[in-house]
Amino acid sequence: MTWSAAITCAHRGILGPPRMHADWACPDDDCPDPLRLGAWTVAVNGTIDASWTPILEKAQQERLPVGSAVVQLANELEVGGFSVLLTDGEDLALLTGDEGSHLAQPAAWEYVVSNRPLPGAPSTTIPPRTIGVLSPCGPTWWRLDTPRHNPKENLA
Repeated sequence: MTWSAAITCAHRGILGPPRMHADWACPDDDCPDPLRLGAWTVAVNGTIDASWTPILEKAQQERLPVGSAVVQLANELEVGGFSVLLTDGEDLALLTGDEGSHLAQPAAWEYVVSNRPLPGAPSTTIPPRTIGVLSPCGPTWWRLDTPRHNPKENLA
C-alpha cells in the first residue's frame, strides 16, 4: 500500500494510505483550503510575517526537502502566534507556534496532525515551538531552543 501526505485544510495534515485520507478529511465546511506553492501544499494558521512565501519559494528553488524548508522558516521568522503545515505529497512537515498542536496515530505509521484537538481519537500534544517531519519511516522531532541571553554581554 502506498503512503502519501496531504494537507486537507488550514489546520489538518495527514500521512497514510488513501483510505485514511478519506477517513480523516477535515469535517469543517468553512475551514480555509491549503495553498499551492509550486509542487508543495502549505497551510498557515494564525498571524505570520508576509515574508514566509518568499522563504518557501527560495527553499523550493534550492530543492530543499519540506523539513528543511520548515527549518528555514523557523530560522528566518520569529516563531510565535502561527503554525505551518507543509507537504510535498510524500513527507509532512510542521512548525508549531506558541499554541502547540495535536498528533493522532490511528494505526502504525499513520499520522494526523491538527492545531485543534482531534475528536474521536486519542491524541498526543505536540509542544509549542516544535518542528516535526512525518514520513513513511516515522516521525522526527526538534524543539526550538528558547533564545538565551548571555549575562556577560553588554547590551548598552
